Amino acid sequence: MNSLFSIVACGLLLLATLGTAAPTAVPQHPPPYLQGTPLTRRDLSVDQVQRELGALLSEGSLIFGPSNPAWDTATERWNSYAMPDIQIVVQVNQEEDVSTVVKYCNDNSIEFLAYARGHGFTSTLTRFRGIEINLARLNKVTIQTGGKSAVIQGGSYGDLVIGALWDAGYVAATGSSGCVGFAGVGLGGGFGRYQGQYGLVSDNFVNLNVILADGSAIQVNETGSHSDLFWAMKGAGHNFAIVTSVEVRIYPRNIETWHYHNYIWTQGQLETVFETLNRFQGVGQIPPLMGTNFGQFSVEPSTNETDPVINWTFAYAGPAEEAEELLVEFNRIDAIYSSQGDVSYPDLLVAQGTASSSSSCAPAPILGSTANLQTYNVTAQREVYELLRESTKLYPDLTANARVFYEGYSSAATQKIDPASSAYAHRDEYLVVFFTAPVVAGEEDLVRQLSREFRALWNAGQPGRLPTAYVNHAVGDEPVEWMYGHEPWRLERLRALKAKYDPSNRFRFYNPIIRDAGTT
Repeated sequence: MNSLFSIVACGLLLLATLGTAAPTAVPQHPPPYLQGTPLTRRDLSVDQVQRELGALLSEGSLIFGPSNPAWDTATERWNSYAMPDIQIVVQVNQEEDVSTVVKYCNDNSIEFLAYARGHGFTSTLTRFRGIEINLARLNKVTIQTGGKSAVIQGGSYGDLVIGALWDAGYVAATGSSGCVGFAGVGLGGGFGRYQGQYGLVSDNFVNLNVILADGSAIQVNETGSHSDLFWAMKGAGHNFAIVTSVEVRIYPRNIETWHYHNYIWTQGQLETVFETLNRFQGVGQIPPLMGTNFGQFSVEPSTNETDPVINWTFAYAGPAEEAEELLVEFNRIDAIYSSQGDVSYPDLLVAQGTASSSSSCAPAPILGSTANLQTYNVTAQREVYELLRESTKLYPDLTANARVFYEGYSSAATQKIDPASSAYAHRDEYLVVFFTAPVVAGEEDLVRQLSREFRALWNAGQPGRLPTAYVNHAVGDEPVEWMYGHEPWRLERLRALKAKYDPSNRFRFYNPIIRDAGTT
């Protein structure tokens, strides 16, 4: 039964790799970022790129194409359906190499895309064709003198960062999945188990070393000459620069063990479960030390061959005695399975099925949809459940592995931060929900339709609120306002910053602020 909870975690992987002021007067001619895709070499030769670029890179950097044995690993993506068209991989060995590659691409009208771990879920990545800048070798974690911060390179990922800091006696706000790139999560805000104590991943940014669209290398922070860009990088960063390293706040490892409790309930308990969750969570009131509660609807043949079951897992930063006091009401709900334990923070990812070694990190071709909520409309969750159950019966080959996910994070620290202080626009959204299903050849339109129906049910369940989408989970068909904020000033500021820092819209392949003509 424990294996069921490795599936719960796959919803945590809808994450990206890496990637304001009043509006300016409209020029007589469209600005570069509205003029469509730049001219690009259509057929790149590995030999030619090696001759032209190889000598400019540091020793240990690699340039290779599809025939190289390293290709599959270097281009693997968690969502193998929404794949960019990578022609050549440049695996850099030093941070300064990224600048060199970007300048080379600009000089030769070649598109570039940074890659850390390949967990971007969005369909907008399929519009890319060009060179992948692979950051896998940029994976150092360096604790700074005084132990208040650490510098984390752009190719680092959750398990690596968590393990390195833990072994040195520290923790940091990271994403919840161990296999997702650290910086990429933060560029979209960054949910995680320490969010209730320390805020979003991006709330803990101190300095960002980035490469701009023109290849220039700069450092951005809250007080320097690029403080406007620092604002944008915290929530919309995929649109502006490649992060080669980031300095983040770290904290003493004061809590030695986390308590987890996993449950499986039948659908007959659905209303009771969500009513209990609403009492437990309130509206943005999950206790700070209850780092996460994740849920899932899915068909598990070993439990029930036709009706999806309800899986839920809780994680508390502290001992069982404290955690179970908060879970009393859940323990009263008759469960068909229950397990619990106390583990270190690195081992918690294994217990909840979100470690790099978990099946949730395995690539698969998927489509889906997402929404943000403040609380659970219980009637809407029943409708969501029934849609999944009926879909599974009608299309067993298509939806036997379809899943509905629920994520609840404590937001106590997040809410203390001024919403206007960063591009992250959803501090008043406390729950993330999404649907995913594997793609069967020829049935893509059906999955897309189901995805829209699930999203419509969630949004209809909160009729007084405008729809929103967490950019790291967004699937590519959402309006810009859903991802980056409905307040007009937010998009005006972001567009002005795009005109300043990326006037040619080179960073437009991950849920872009500025979209190419003819796309939605």
